[in-house]
Amino acid sequence: MIKSIVFDFNGVILDSSTHRINEDMMELLKDLFETNFKLHLFSNTSKQAINILNAKYDFLKYFHNVILVEDTGLSKPSDASFENLLKIVGDMGEEMVLIDDGKDNLRQAKRFGMVAIPFVDADRLRISLSALDI
Repeated sequence: MIKSIVFDFNGVILDSSTHRINEDMMELLKDLFETNFKLHLFSNTSKQAINILNAKYDFLKYFHNVILVEDTGLSKPSDASFENLLKIVGDMGEEMVLIDDGKDNLRQAKRFGMVAIPFVDADRLRISLSALDI
C-alpha cells in the first residue's frame, strides 16, 4: 500500500524551460495534500533557489519533508541519498512512489523497491497515480 509520494523539484515542480513553477503541478500538489498520502520533496536543487521560489509560490506547505542535497550532503542518485530518504520518510520502499524526470533517479528508486513514475506532464502523472489508486 502506497503511503508516500516523493517529488523531484527541477523538471517536475519547476518547469526547466521557463524556470517557473508548473501551475498544473501546483494544483496536483494541492489535491494530493488533501488526501492521506504524505508528500515529500527530494531534490538536488539548492535551498536558496527553493526558498526564493517558495516565497513567490508558497508550495513548501504541501510537503511533510524537504530533503535537499545541501542539507544532507547526499546527492541523487547515490545509494546513500536513497537510504537517507527512506530513513527520513520512515516508510518502506514498497510504500513509496518517486516522481522524477531523471532516468538514473528512477532506476535507483526501483532498486530500492519504490514505484518510479517518469514525469512528462501533470495530466499524465494524474493518470499514472490513478492507476495506483492514488
